Amino acid sequence: MIIAAAADLAGRLAGGGVRPGAGVAETAQTLSPPEVPPEERRLLEQLARQVVETMLGLAGKGLSLSQVQEAVQRAAQKLITSRPELPRSLAARLTGEVPRLLNLEHLVDLAGRGLELPPLAAAAEPELVPGTSAAFAQVLRDLEQVAATDFPVLLLGETGTGKELLARRLHRLSPRKSGPLVAVNCAALPQSLLESELFGHEKGAFTGASQAHAGLVRAAAGGTLFLDEIGQAGPQVQARLLRVLEQRVVTPVGGSREIPVDFRLVAASHRDLARAAAQGSFSRALLYRLQVVPIFLPPLRERREDIGPLLEHLLTQACLLAKKTRGLAPQTRQALVDYDWPGNVRELSHVIQRLVVLAPEYEIGPQALPPEIAGGGQQGRKRFTQALTGLDGVPAKRVEGLAALLAARQGQELANQDLRQALGCSDSTAKNILRALAAAGLVQAAGSRGGRRYRVAAP
Repeated sequence: MIIAAAADLAGRLAGGGVRPGAGVAETAQTLSPPEVPPEERRLLEQLARQVVETMLGLAGKGLSLSQVQEAVQRAAQKLITSRPELPRSLAARLTGEVPRLLNLEHLVDLAGRGLELPPLAAAAEPELVPGTSAAFAQVLRDLEQVAATDFPVLLLGETGTGKELLARRLHRLSPRKSGPLVAVNCAALPQSLLESELFGHEKGAFTGASQAHAGLVRAAAGGTLFLDEIGQAGPQVQARLLRVLEQRVVTPVGGSREIPVDFRLVAASHRDLARAAAQGSFSRALLYRLQVVPIFLPPLRERREDIGPLLEHLLTQACLLAKKTRGLAPQTRQALVDYDWPGNVRELSHVIQRLVVLAPEYEIGPQALPPEIAGGGQQGRKRFTQALTGLDGVPAKRVEGLAALLAARQGQELANQDLRQALGCSDSTAKNILRALAAAGLVQAAGSRGGRRYRVAAP
């Protein structure tokens, strides 16, 4: 919405109408863009974004609405006077119009809500942003159905798919939502420590146990216990957990008394627990107890249609956190959609944050992407392979290597020497390939700096 506000403000500053009292984003669909010279429009767009960024920088400082309005007025004047290329009449009008056109109260509240949250909580739960894929919609439906019960739930999926966020959502939807949610990463603690942390210990149970410890199982009384990476728990922890689930009692390490417990168990793993059980590294009995309701979270590459909505959500989140307005160039967006994302949504979120923080200009071009993402991963290479196969002037034995090179350099420039180095071919072969690529529209001449160069187009 912040980015939409900046774009719409730019249009209205350029001469569009305005409905009194309307918010910037609210009128975006009702205004037709005025006819202004392209260079002037770009300047107005930059000005609008800078004003919005000024507002983001004021959020959370405890200023009154009038103080914010005065600050924006001063910022607008400073920004406008720093641009001598603006016509004087237009500059005078802009100075007065900026504060009036912005719905200050709405935007300050929006920016403040985003910026006052911890970085990982701002616009929370990106993994659960509704998308368009049937697979993830089914996950959310299953979650809502099982939340009303007290059955154990086993969440399965690759790293970064959002298993802990799903567990937290399940807890909030359950009758136990007023109780605690206790989360434990079984892979983060040594097995000896994990055992006492989960089940508690008596005073003197082992060296260093100077006082009794109730344990996290008892801490989850009346609520939910979430055991992440349960597949990493050792045999002794597995055996103790099985008994707790079967008997609904816990015996602290070094103790003999059985203490009743009442909690709902949600476990998660990125491992194939059925295979681990078949290989003897995971308890079959415990697996049967855990997977009363198994829910599989598909990786991002298998729900590629959800990447678009996620990009919009994560970009807005990152802009709020960085106090910037940034947008993705079409080629950048396509590369992000095509990439396979082995780290799933967690990796996507970190990449978007890095792009926003480091981008010097509003539009984030493909040159800002890491090399492994710039080519769109497997999907990008596949499309280039299809375009190159059977193309006159491109030897069949060069197709695979050339597709990988073009995918990695899409939206960027390359030259004859780049082909020679990547393909190990001669100068004449590289020239013939470039001519064939240019004729097919896969590359476009981009100048002769340091030799003739070509910009790689989308296949």
